Amino acid sequence: MTEINIRDHLVPLEPIDIKKCTTIGKTVEQMGKTAIGARMIGEAADTIVRWVKEGKTPWIIFDNPDKGFEGIALNSLFRDMAEDGCIHPVISNSHNYARSGSENPIIAVGFFLSEWEGNLFENGAHASLFINNFNLAPPWVKDGYFRGFVNADHRLALPILALAVREKLSGRPVPFSTLLEIWGQCEGVARQAARGFAILRQMIEDPDCTVFMTVSGILTMAQMGGLVSHMINRGWVQALSATGALVGHGFVEDVDRRHFKYDPEYSDEQLADQKLNRIGTTIEPEENLDHVEEIYGLILEKAVNGEEPVSPAQKNYLIGKYLSENYPGGKSILRSAYEKNIPVFIPAPDSELDNDQLIHNWRRKLERRRQVVTNNEIDTLRLVDMVVNSKKCGIFTLGGGVPRNWTQNVMPLIEIMNVRLNLGFPDRKFFYGCRICPDPVYLEHLGGCTYKEMISWRKFDPDGQSSEVKSDYSILVPIYVAALEEIMEGK
Repeated sequence: MTEINIRDHLVPLEPIDIKKCTTIGKTVEQMGKTAIGARMIGEAADTIVRWVKEGKTPWIIFDNPDKGFEGIALNSLFRDMAEDGCIHPVISNSHNYARSGSENPIIAVGFFLSEWEGNLFENGAHASLFINNFNLAPPWVKDGYFRGFVNADHRLALPILALAVREKLSGRPVPFSTLLEIWGQCEGVARQAARGFAILRQMIEDPDCTVFMTVSGILTMAQMGGLVSHMINRGWVQALSATGALVGHGFVEDVDRRHFKYDPEYSDEQLADQKLNRIGTTIEPEENLDHVEEIYGLILEKAVNGEEPVSPAQKNYLIGKYLSENYPGGKSILRSAYEKNIPVFIPAPDSELDNDQLIHNWRRKLERRRQVVTNNEIDTLRLVDMVVNSKKCGIFTLGGGVPRNWTQNVMPLIEIMNVRLNLGFPDRKFFYGCRICPDPVYLEHLGGCTYKEMISWRKFDPDGQSSEVKSDYSILVPIYVAALEEIMEGK
């Protein structure tokens, strides 16, 4: 039997184009072509639209009325959806649904009772949609396959879906201000999201504030690097800290290589045989990384003679310069950072870029030439300089990890530099903070660390403004950036 060439069957992911994100519906449509929670939202909206066009009326299944559709906003939203024919007019629970004999699709919201889950699951992935952040996923959800499931608080996700579906079916555009207003009238993560946007807008609009953005996770693989690039181009961000992996995968797309959707039809063993590296629901072909290694090697060869150490931000500046000169099209974090002269810090050696530098250095070693030496303290001192020379500091964090911790660490670092070295630097704390990360505080790791805890370290101003949004950031970043365009730029 001839072995299947999986590359012939891969579907490329599509970058979010902020120019097309002019309404809720158009933004959600873009999200469906990406990955992580953004794709879940986009695919869920498509599913509901498909049901309605097929003449089906999905039932809302909700088993916990004591913690239900809080407030007037969501009740009103559901009445509108029912009037539009998007859902059954009566909200049911799993018990009543099981007794009804209905063959219509279901949208199971939040908690559901285990004794009735069989009835809820029997419709399968194409006639069911489960929305919750309680790890109550239907049985068909598995590693790399998330159909029929949105991992999000229903109060956050349902307004997005309802407005996107309404726009798609009616043809009438829905502005982001409508979504922000509904979120603000809800409880839980929805209200957190509304406040998070308000805080982000405050720090961006404050002329005295320097905005430090930190990012971890697979933002670039999920096709959202262009959103960060846009924020840099708009002058909304003055410094970025990220993982090397995030920057490295972004570099791949910067030189016109593509990432792809993972098809669960192919096993990880098959992917390994064909050197197709899987990250969740995305694929990074090994040849992409080989191509980037060649380019990175040329950049280092030309610009770094090895006589002086260089920092990660300095190397990223060189990559950005190369991209500006050779790949001027599209959206690129490093090219935008180079052109706007803002630093992109990588505080940990954790990526293919570090592997590439090792390979490059080994070649220099074999040729008995000076090697490239990386000195992270150069970037730390640059961060200190930026903070002490800022009138006010804000931090916008996506995810957690080292980028967040390294950036926050600058505040106690300045304190002990003053105490132990008597340097006389001005006291600094973050005044604004917006963090989007689903990690709960009770796990007691960095991802769930609160701004309140940061106060104890003198990192955050007790009188400052902050919001902690317990959400997958891929759901919110496209909406936040597009909403900023609509509200701040008048578009």
